[in-house]
Amino acid sequence: MSGRDLLDRTVAAIAASAQWFLLAEDLPDRDGFLQAVTPTVKLVGVATLVALTVTQRTLAVVSALALVATVLAALSRVPVRTFLGRLTGPPAFALVVVAPQAFLMGGPSLGSLPLSAAGVDYVLTFAVRVTACVGFLSVLLLTTRFADLLAAFRRLRAPPIAVSLLGITYRYLLLFFAELERMVRARRSRTIAEPSLRRNWRDSGHFVGSFLVRSLERGERVQRAARARGGTGSTPAQPREPLGRADFAFGLVVALAVVVVVA
Repeated sequence: MSGRDLLDRTVAAIAASAQWFLLAEDLPDRDGFLQAVTPTVKLVGVATLVALTVTQRTLAVVSALALVATVLAALSRVPVRTFLGRLTGPPAFALVVVAPQAFLMGGPSLGSLPLSAAGVDYVLTFAVRVTACVGFLSVLLLTTRFADLLAAFRRLRAPPIAVSLLGITYRYLLLFFAELERMVRARRSRTIAEPSLRRNWRDSGHFVGSFLVRSLERGERVQRAARARGGTGSTPAQPREPLGRADFAFGLVVALAVVVVVA
């Protein structure tokens, strides 16, 4: 495989994965547990579970919370591949970042290995804590449409400018990665012969520069389109949805988690 082909395939795979991550719009329509929960209740409950998770320092507790996130995903009929695809990246990065603590922290060592028991426990607890937080956020995003999530922020009286920026950022990210995928496809379609290494690096630099310019132009068009449709102004408040059995059941799950962990 040539250098250019490897670069194009890598960039195309990143763009496709990012769009797959952002465009999971079919799961909110499934007949699952969290799909039946009102977005506002779901947002408050998940925020409570995440806040509860980040305050814990015990491996058993954060593992139990990670199991709760997995059970919620299963009850919401989230595919295993989709859930694990969002669950593996941040914890793996966190594990790499804090791995040196297993060697640097003091305490009794693990047999003949240059690892301390306290350091290994700290690394595992940190990685599982990140896994639990990402799991809760993943089930929230996978079972809630982004428009409903923005409406939930508005009902909770979040700053309007923050909600608008969040919506514009999400919209722009979709266009950003779609533009990147189109440029890679166009570049590969115009490639006839394999260039030299020097020319390959030069063409890659031109590609990056052109992509940045087109991204800025695309961002300006997104902003003008949103302003033309009134998207930058205040959005009228939507009527509140009545609470159902799923809302009370999810609230009970959150309350039990808080009581069990805190007690």
